[in-house]
Amino acid sequence: MKLIKKIILFVVVIGVFGVSFYAYMGGFREVEVKETNFGTVEIFIYTHKGPYKNLNESWDQFQKEWESIGLTECNSLAIYLDGPETPEDKLRSVLGCRMDGLSDVQIKSIKSKLKTFLIPEMKCITATFPFKNFLSYFIAPTKVYPKFQKTLSESSAKTSVAIEVYGGSSNFVDHIDFFMPIEVSREVFAPLESLF
Repeated sequence: MKLIKKIILFVVVIGVFGVSFYAYMGGFREVEVKETNFGTVEIFIYTHKGPYKNLNESWDQFQKEWESIGLTECNSLAIYLDGPETPEDKLRSVLGCRMDGLSDVQIKSIKSKLKTFLIPEMKCITATFPFKNFLSYFIAPTKVYPKFQKTLSESSAKTSVAIEVYGGSSNFVDHIDFFMPIEVSREVFAPLESLF
């Protein structure tokens, strides 16, 4: 009987801890979707093909590239080119760092050694989710994108890509911003698709 009580107590403690941690991560937070404009933003980029869980490997390679030309900071974002129905091995993502705020010398060096892309000004739907730790990269999309899909279906609006903005690589970041362009032609992103 004592063993059963211990097991029940253990399960309750684990359950309380799990619920508390999920709440801390923002799991019960209501996601609010708004309309805004995004861009114009020039970025230097690195491509990734395959499962999102392997993005950190591509990020490590990307970071080595921009550090090799003397940069110490990346105001990071990612552009996701494929929908959720795409097989994992065919998913295409573009990692990027914003170029605004860099010196003319740095921009010249970037353009001579790295690929760049100009994100035009676009009307978007947007939402923000708190960033607590690396698990936020996995929890946030499961909360935000269903809300985006609901908003898009209610308005019959069309979208082409998803953009996630993470912020500075050496500064404390407390949130992730999500954007989906509305009624923007896929052709705008054709230069990125051609890289794969």
